[in-house]
Amino acid sequence: MFGYCIGSALRRPFASMTGQTSEQPWTVLRLIEWTKDHFTARQVQQPRLSAEVLLAHVLKCRRMDLYTRFGAVPAGEQLAGYRELVRLAAQHEPVAYLVGHREFYSLDFVVTSDVLIPRPETELLVDKAIECLNGLGRHGRYWDACTGCGAVAIATGVRKTDAAVLATDISESALAVARRNIAAHGLGDRITVAAANLLELPADLAELALFDVITANPPYVSASQMDELSPDVRREPRTALFAGEDGLDCIRPIVTQAPDVLGRGGMLAVEIGYGQAEAVWDLVNRVDRYDRVGFARDVAGIERVLVAHKKI
Repeated sequence: MFGYCIGSALRRPFASMTGQTSEQPWTVLRLIEWTKDHFTARQVQQPRLSAEVLLAHVLKCRRMDLYTRFGAVPAGEQLAGYRELVRLAAQHEPVAYLVGHREFYSLDFVVTSDVLIPRPETELLVDKAIECLNGLGRHGRYWDACTGCGAVAIATGVRKTDAAVLATDISESALAVARRNIAAHGLGDRITVAAANLLELPADLAELALFDVITANPPYVSASQMDELSPDVRREPRTALFAGEDGLDCIRPIVTQAPDVLGRGGMLAVEIGYGQAEAVWDLVNRVDRYDRVGFARDVAGIERVLVAHKKI
């Protein structure tokens, strides 16, 4: 059955949130603490954060605003709405899909089940893109491939107002989400959106090459890793996750094709999976069209982003 309230002494069904009398009121803090424990037991990722995101969504406030209203008691209809979201999240429906948005690089993005949910480690792509574009001393040309909801392209475009930005994806449904986010951030006149398979530049956009920066967060999960993914991650689009037996089916053509569309000394930054750095390093060396090759590590110390520059 779905849940019991916190505290061994209470043992009252979670259904009491919807209006039944209780010895203790369901305050914001009590809701968060109970849900955190419930999510932990159900192996929901980031249980405390997930509880806060869902409750803030129901209360129509910022997550940080919850900390100023720990003693508040939500209305009955709000408790009922929260209870349903908690039920779905405990069944491993991704929290970002339930609330319809996700924060990335301190910006808010619409997300749907058509796109991969943006993750903190992917912010490294934005960091590298901005760093390279800042060093040009002129207007830059920037391409974000496999753009999904458009988070990387938009976050870079917001901070580099002098850059021409192209965002592409093979999925038309993902591009529809990206266009919504681009419009929401007021970048409709600065970011070009197009359908493309990896780095196969559409013929009508050939004049945009050569690019100063290319970023990509392609699928990179291997066949063996698919079974190891958490249940909520497996709810995300398979086409945005799976990349063949070794997880490199998309990274190989990106690394091979990028020098053809990069300008002199242009930079390629590609997110890769855990344990793939050595194989990607060998691939870059076989292509033999790059220099200044390295890997940026995420906060866990994992080599997460390949950074390579086209040979001059």
